[in-house]
Amino acid sequence: MYLKKLCKPRESVFNKDRRDVVLALSDLLESKIDGNSFFDENFITSGMKTLIEKTFGRLEGSGDQASTFLLTQAMGGGKTHNMIALGLLALDSDLRIRVLGENSPGKNLQTVRVVGFNGRQSDAPLGVWGAIAEQLGKKEAFNEYYSPLQAPGETAWINLLKGEPTIIMLDELPPYMEYVKSKEIGNSDLSVVTTTALSNLLVAVNKASLSNVCVIISDLTASYQGGSRQITKALDNLQCETNRSALRIEPVNTHGDELYHILRTRIFKDLPDNAVIKEIANQYASAVKSAKEMDVTSASPDSYAAQLIESYPFHFSIRDLYARFKENPGFQQTRGLIRLMRTIVSSMYETGSADQQMLIHPYDLDLNNEEIFSEIKTINPSLSEAVTHDIAKENHSVAEALDTRLGSGTDAQDVSKLILVASLANIPGATHGLRESDIIGFLCRPGRDISKVKKDIVDYLPTQAWYLHTSSDGRLFYKNTQNLAAKLHSMATSYNRQSCLKELRVYLESLFSPVPPKDCYQKIALLPAIDEVSLEVDKITLIMVEPSGNTSGTTRLSKDWDKFANDIEYKNRILFLTGTHENILDRVIEQAAQYRAIQSIIDDFDVERLSEKDPQRVQARTSRDKIMLSLRSAIQETFTTLVYPSQNGFRTTDCRIQFSDNQFDGETLVRNTLEKVQKFTSDISSDTFRKKCETRLF
Repeated sequence: MYLKKLCKPRESVFNKDRRDVVLALSDLLESKIDGNSFFDENFITSGMKTLIEKTFGRLEGSGDQASTFLLTQAMGGGKTHNMIALGLLALDSDLRIRVLGENSPGKNLQTVRVVGFNGRQSDAPLGVWGAIAEQLGKKEAFNEYYSPLQAPGETAWINLLKGEPTIIMLDELPPYMEYVKSKEIGNSDLSVVTTTALSNLLVAVNKASLSNVCVIISDLTASYQGGSRQITKALDNLQCETNRSALRIEPVNTHGDELYHILRTRIFKDLPDNAVIKEIANQYASAVKSAKEMDVTSASPDSYAAQLIESYPFHFSIRDLYARFKENPGFQQTRGLIRLMRTIVSSMYETGSADQQMLIHPYDLDLNNEEIFSEIKTINPSLSEAVTHDIAKENHSVAEALDTRLGSGTDAQDVSKLILVASLANIPGATHGLRESDIIGFLCRPGRDISKVKKDIVDYLPTQAWYLHTSSDGRLFYKNTQNLAAKLHSMATSYNRQSCLKELRVYLESLFSPVPPKDCYQKIALLPAIDEVSLEVDKITLIMVEPSGNTSGTTRLSKDWDKFANDIEYKNRILFLTGTHENILDRVIEQAAQYRAIQSIIDDFDVERLSEKDPQRVQARTSRDKIMLSLRSAIQETFTTLVYPSQNGFRTTDCRIQFSDNQFDGETLVRNTLEKVQKFTSDISSDTFRKKCETRLF
């Protein structure tokens, strides 16, 4: 059921040289593209199908078809790709039948002329019209428009193009318009002349004499504002001249299932049959059902399975998360996602991850792989620090360290990477991050213990990660500013050991200070140096001592404290509370520093009069509660042994600190512990107590 066995990637996925190859219109015009190979690796989208049908319908003269088609989508959205697909089918009737079938659009066509102009050819000496005339073998037809460059009129275009079915492709014109603005022609410039020429062309192809000619134009509105205004002007001129506007076509519908079809076709050569896919989807649905029964997600098992069947071998969440960052400046939409997924799939198969995964999830990106990390930085470079500190840094990041400590495989890293992908958008008004139920839902998969993910990871990560934030509506997301956890860490590490010990002593005093009648012990000494201890003949002192691995005698105390205990005259006036694990006090001190820091942060919020509902204050209170739990847990693990005097020297007994409803009375614990070993009694009025005293004294 795993990817490695069921899905065979194309060889191009593993070829880094081919991974970044971007076809240009010039490759089509220069016959550099093999049509069969092209369609083997490309899915015909609904937009491409519409373009093909409408164009061939126009060329065959069937129906009242538009003469001009405007491909509208941001950079990397498939515009050039659609032009190339159309051009290949137009040039090769056999390929047309193979790809589209016997009764395909254009079945009655044989020879179709395909010419075009790529706006990156800024040095075209004869302008757009000269390049088109030259490709048609009629360069001389426009001789009068070359020197100086001037726009051919409607009639000139008709005379040039009439006759054979012809497709004219104009790709990436906006950057060309931007460039030729600087080329002066009389009192104007070449961009104005080109606009006039294009406007005349678009009007000409709308005439009956050119009913078998059409123009395909790609729009780059989002990327080249100046140039696109020129194209818009030409199209507006066309609309003013005719009753028909150019037909706008979106090459790829990124909101439907086309994205999965494109990825499947471009990346994989072989995929399993529907029965296997359905079985995998049902296994995931079972995992979701279990999570829903635990009340940690609201995802529907049936919906989950249906979406996975549609998106296999990709997890369905990839499309929705991709939609958030596809509009990022510089990101090449469909092309960029294909390149990213090729890189991820290549890594999964080369590292063995494909042997263990049933699907390609949004978190299956190895951020320790420089190529993948580079892709993420291209999408949103501002999150680089968040990645290296919180998510992936050769086992030194927060998430990696948490997985190591918990033995949770990659659960913490998967949570972090999922949130990262949901945080990559960097445009105004974009949605960032995921709610807890969505995180759990997207993480559900066969074999994952989802019950521990919420408690051990989702609830814990915000207290450790430096760049993880919580929105006002409860979404976890990464951004390039440090959060409360980072500030907490910075403050906590700035405290020296002595100041933290002082803070710890204050808290321990609140737990162990005796209250009237003080019948068990009357004084306490909390983690003192030996020379700081002052004993009194008529008072019992409880001394809390740092556990030591280098103990002496039966006291389980360090050699120095053991000597102190055995050297004092009034041994019945002293008790020790210690433990058995060396250096464990360091963890208690660390938690005390954390508590001091979080309390200081909350005090600052009070001074600033920050709202009680502010996410920062809410998170700070939550962190304080968690730090307090950790501090108490550390104290429980550190102080586990009570050392008390007996007739034959000092003895030890277990003394376990337990908090009940956040309450603890240290004096009661010590008293009860001593009662169990018959070293203390509160029964001092009965005959039994009197007889016991008489026996031992007389």
